[in-house]
Amino acid sequence: MKNSKPPSDASPRKQFYFLTASHLVLDSYATLLSHLQPRLLEKLATAATRNSLAGNFVSIYSLFSSFGQIFFGWLSDRVRTVHFVTFGVAFTALGLSLLWVAPTVNIVYIMLAIGGIGIAAFHPQATAYAGALAKGRGMGTSVFLTGGNIGRALGPLALMYIPYHFGLDYLAWEMIPGLLMALLAPKVLKFEKDLDLTASTRGIPSDPSAPQESFWKVAYPRMLPLIVLFTIAAFRTVTLTGLETFLSVHLDDRDYSDQARSLVIAIFIFAGSMGIMSSGWLMTRINTYILLLVSLLGSPPLLYASLHTNGFSFLVLLFVGNVILSSSITINIILAQIMLRGHESIASSFMMGAAWGVGGVLNKFVGNLGDQFGLPIVLDGLVMIPLVMAPLLILLRDQPDLSKPSL
Repeated sequence: MKNSKPPSDASPRKQFYFLTASHLVLDSYATLLSHLQPRLLEKLATAATRNSLAGNFVSIYSLFSSFGQIFFGWLSDRVRTVHFVTFGVAFTALGLSLLWVAPTVNIVYIMLAIGGIGIAAFHPQATAYAGALAKGRGMGTSVFLTGGNIGRALGPLALMYIPYHFGLDYLAWEMIPGLLMALLAPKVLKFEKDLDLTASTRGIPSDPSAPQESFWKVAYPRMLPLIVLFTIAAFRTVTLTGLETFLSVHLDDRDYSDQARSLVIAIFIFAGSMGIMSSGWLMTRINTYILLLVSLLGSPPLLYASLHTNGFSFLVLLFVGNVILSSSITINIILAQIMLRGHESIASSFMMGAAWGVGGVLNKFVGNLGDQFGLPIVLDGLVMIPLVMAPLLILLRDQPDLSKPSL
């Protein structure tokens, strides 16, 4: 399948910037659920089922947005078309912007599924192309992911400004920027077949004459480290997604205004973008194993302390804790792409999609626990999960050190 549009005259650098901007716009919609969650629960749930329904929302959303990336990762390794971006951005904008006008829980599930499919379609091929279009794969991937995380953090503040001030019914009109970006994508991007997507420790293209090996032939010898990477990514996501979802509800219980609550969530997500951006620089200078260890051991005490403080200290500890925890996200993706050379899109889909899907679905049980034991206790447990994952790093010591790339 080929893109039917004529090739774009945009340079690889301009295409990279547009792709990153598209990621920013798409992910601006992606976290609207966290900001809207308390009001949706107030509208559709009872006090006894509130946290369970929040967990259901996150699970349905993750099922499509994250697990869907496995299918689209497989498909995009075989089909190069700009329309993964076009429909990805459009579906996400449509589904998430219509959440508030959904009259029932089941319609909310449908809107979350539509938005999730858009996110799943966009990410695998866009991530692989971002690395290929940039001069350095590690830094290029970090910049691309950071663009998305800035959108996740700051985009909802812009999108929710009018609904917060004039009524949530106005949220439906916020789909317009996403639809405009989707229409521009085929005019700017050209996903040429001769663009090399192969990952290496230096970001140097592989030998173009070498035939591509089957996925299982590449993956089987590296199954144990891939499973370890996946497990760490999935349970790190339980913490990150759980905090995004249930911290919003917790702050609503503590009588934060909608604007103040959204600002805290934005700060938390923005901290993640800073962690991802910093990792692109740090991974070329510091031993990969040490960076992963610091991420998993250093973040839980800070996040736990943030939950037991107030005011400025709460914001600082929350911010720094997520910077440290999120700093390992890019490392996971690059290591998986190197292990699965020739299958970089599906590697991205496992680390960004399936892992986030497992983490999101597990938050259904977090919600059930919240109804049973209360959110404060559950949040305390959530932030300790990375600490439990740290011992698994011993199984990754033989993997490439990204600070010392091989030739």
